Amino acid sequence: MLATSPRQPRGRKKDSIEQFISSPQLFLENGLSQLRYMILIEGLSTPQGYDQCPYRSYVWSILWRVPNMTTDSYLSLVSQIPQSLGPEVYAKIRNDTFRTLKNDRNFQAKVSEETLIRILSCIAITTETTVGYVQGLNVLLAPIAYTCHRSEPHAYAILHSLLTNHIPLYITPNLDGVHTGLSLVDVVLKIIDPVLSEYLDSKFLKAKIYAFPSVLTLSACTPPLKSVLKLWDFLCAYGTHMNILFVVAQLIINRTALLHSEQPMKILRTFPNLEENEIIKLSLSFIPELPKELYDLISRHGYDPKVPRELKKFLAENML
Repeated sequence: MLATSPRQPRGRKKDSIEQFISSPQLFLENGLSQLRYMILIEGLSTPQGYDQCPYRSYVWSILWRVPNMTTDSYLSLVSQIPQSLGPEVYAKIRNDTFRTLKNDRNFQAKVSEETLIRILSCIAITTETTVGYVQGLNVLLAPIAYTCHRSEPHAYAILHSLLTNHIPLYITPNLDGVHTGLSLVDVVLKIIDPVLSEYLDSKFLKAKIYAFPSVLTLSACTPPLKSVLKLWDFLCAYGTHMNILFVVAQLIINRTALLHSEQPMKILRTFPNLEENEIIKLSLSFIPELPKELYDLISRHGYDPKVPRELKKFLAENML
């Protein structure tokens, strides 16, 4: 079995993906490959809307190999918060949680601030690579908390797995992985669209100026939430590193407006709403255009501390 899907309400038929994750799989890797393909072709949706898929959290857990978290284990962590979490860290968390997706009514209706505080507090006392709390983790948690709104322990388990196994360098004291990701955005844009890259350079607009939130939060900082969920389905299936290409794709989608603006930072200060289907299509089209060595660096930048040194060597050798 890959996983057990949620209990099915009467009158609702399981779609092909839900049937697949509920059925025994003899070979794990083959099963995961088929699930990834089904997500790419079919997507996780329901007649009620893309953001209402009742089994999305199970799919994310399967693809990210998230260990089970029992309610008792989670409650034990919560009970440790008062003596383990310092007042400064708690204040940082509270300073962020109240404004998390505050303009999204669906999110506000399903996810309470208390839930966000508890999950982030548990992350702060259990994730070794953090400095207690990194500003912006509330936004990274948002799509997970929304998807897992029926199970707070499940949301914690997914976020913990994401931070420790996939992007641990994003939550180091200096946010090393995020800064490497920003450098990679600049390199990819220069290869994919040298004209736009040169124009942004002429305005002194490197990715570190405009793309920091998008890289840190895996694009969860840009609305609408239903588009974020579809992009995250893809990130779960094919790797969180694809977010670097998502950011470049958003620039390409808005290239005409950027090139015709004397002050493109006005556009980039708050990225235009996500166009998820176009972003995925463009991102996939970039891969054949990128040197294999560069794509390998992109795929490892969230967890491999050797990438910054290797990236410098790559840039020097290719005169980029």
